[in-house]
Amino acid sequence: MLRYLSLTLLLCVGVLSLPANATTKLQALEKGQEIPEPEWFKDSFLDLSDDLEEAAEEDKKLVLYYHQAGCPYCYNLITQVFGDPEVSAYMQEHYQLIAFNLWGDRLVTLPDGTEMTEKELAVALKIQYTPTLIFLDAEGTPELRLDGYRHKQQFMKQLAILNGTEKVAIPVATESMGILTVAIEWSNKPVAIQFVTDECEACLLFEGDILERSDSQDLLNGFQQYRINLSVNPLIQLPDGQTVQAREWAKQLGISYYPAWLLLDKQGQEQFRIDAYVRAFHFNTALDYVLGEHYRTQPEFQRYINERADAIREQGRHVDILQ
Repeated sequence: MLRYLSLTLLLCVGVLSLPANATTKLQALEKGQEIPEPEWFKDSFLDLSDDLEEAAEEDKKLVLYYHQAGCPYCYNLITQVFGDPEVSAYMQEHYQLIAFNLWGDRLVTLPDGTEMTEKELAVALKIQYTPTLIFLDAEGTPELRLDGYRHKQQFMKQLAILNGTEKVAIPVATESMGILTVAIEWSNKPVAIQFVTDECEACLLFEGDILERSDSQDLLNGFQQYRINLSVNPLIQLPDGQTVQAREWAKQLGISYYPAWLLLDKQGQEQFRIDAYVRAFHFNTALDYVLGEHYRTQPEFQRYINERADAIREQGRHVDILQ
């Protein structure tokens, strides 16, 4: 696979906070329920070389959108974000968007001639969330990747940063920078690292809601936990002895949403990250995925989360993905 779809995807980093109107309840869907697509989505033969040329002819760029049936976050992206007149007009003016099914069998031809199905491409691109949006530049190189749901304000802010109309926000320091040092050490537990900022309303909502749940705390107790405040910008001492300022580390990691969670195994290898808006079921499933080392037998998180939900339903218990 050539540079057009490099598996090392570039990410745009911005410090985002949840707007006050973002607490609107997301609408749930039935399992497997199909989600209508906006009329302005591109009707493509999935030959990305042709799609890139066609987009360039209209002075637009290409966006790859991964979704799946029954995904409430996809549905709310379509209805609340893409359904907003401002977002819809902006996307139609600047982008051509192609929808890909996470489990789809349609054949996709990459710019270098490589052919694979939608689901094979999803594995190659390490798609772990739906929705996932990958914004390509004129040459077909990924320049922004958004994993998971973003509210309208967050979504438009990321595009503004990408297109240079808005600068990346720098957290305001609340303590002397560089004085506080966080030493990350390994023990017999996996590691959960939370990234927050003082300006992040979403961080406060998350801590006051999901982190107050007993089931979430029970799972987190299985981890060695660290909370890193980028507004304080402490010096991070990594297990290999290297040190790096917290903001720089977050930038290197490509984190684009706060609160973000980095989940590492007992050997210090990243196994999963959460840098999108999620509710308790997805958060707890991610913790269970790493804590139970289920990634060893099921490398695709989306398959694991579906299997976990089905197992709960078989016990006669209700599964509320948006709880």
